[in-house]
Amino acid sequence: MSGSNPVPQPPTEPSGAARAASKPKRPKWLVPVIAGGCAVVLAAGGIGGYLYWNHDRLTAASEECATSYDKAVKARKKLTEYLKSDALQTAVTVKDSEVKDAKTVGTLASTVKAAEKTKTTVPECPSGNRADIEATTKEIDGLATAYAKTVNEVKGKADAVNASKTDKTVADATRILNDSKGRVKDDKVRAALEHAIKSKDGKTISDAVKTVNDSIKAKSDADAKARAEKEKQAADNAAQAQTDNSGSYTGDTTGGYTGYTGGGYTQSQGGGYAYMPQQPTGNGGGYTPAPQPTPQPTPQPSQGGNGGGSTGGDDGWDTCFTVDTSGKPGVQVPCS
Repeated sequence: MSGSNPVPQPPTEPSGAARAASKPKRPKWLVPVIAGGCAVVLAAGGIGGYLYWNHDRLTAASEECATSYDKAVKARKKLTEYLKSDALQTAVTVKDSEVKDAKTVGTLASTVKAAEKTKTTVPECPSGNRADIEATTKEIDGLATAYAKTVNEVKGKADAVNASKTDKTVADATRILNDSKGRVKDDKVRAALEHAIKSKDGKTISDAVKTVNDSIKAKSDADAKARAEKEKQAADNAAQAQTDNSGSYTGDTTGGYTGYTGGGYTQSQGGGYAYMPQQPTGNGGGYTPAPQPTPQPTPQPSQGGNGGGSTGGDDGWDTCFTVDTSGKPGVQVPCS
């Protein structure tokens, strides 16, 4: 286009030969000097870097050892405290008869004994030698692991004892629950025991069992008292009935039957015989035989005189004397 300005063009890059011709030339002796200087600088930098790197690793090792030491000390303290804890001492004092599995008690005892012999001295971290520091750190880490493992092991054995004790407690409480049916004064205590058994809490079960036993005793005492009162009333009624229905007979305790101790015929003064019964003896009443009739005297033959028990008369009759049994004087009667 006429009258317009021409477009500006970019500068042309010179060729390689032109650039080479334009650079200033250096003396040949300067090249080795420069190369030697670079080697010195590189050597100095390498030594310094190594020393810095080694110091950094030493510091890191020391810090790691210190961390391990603190961890081991805490683990050791945790083990020591657990071995003296009330929880463990309670588990250790559990007897074979109190657990369902007696083996758990022996296992816990041996585990605790071994734990008490565990090394409790944690070595200090050394300084200066990184290899020694790292070796000590490894030892300390092993102790920390052992402490933690021992705590977990002892605690596990203690938990086994406690669990076995709970199992026996539950079994015993279940038996008491079944046996107490109809034997408690208030059946609500049995419902509380059943709830406690489901909780599997040792203290809750123990308290509920005590309440059931107290209720059983209360009912037993009440039943015994009622039975004793009933028996006493029955005895009183029987005694009263005997008093009302019975009488007493009072007889002559000194009398009795008195028989004859002798008796027979007694010769009279007139030569005949009179029957003389023996008088009864005794202190009181009793049976007295009826009086017997007096036998008739037997005639005696005449002797022709006035002696003897009979007398002769002119009329030919003989007379005899009889003796009255009452003791009166004799009476003269015909012998016939």
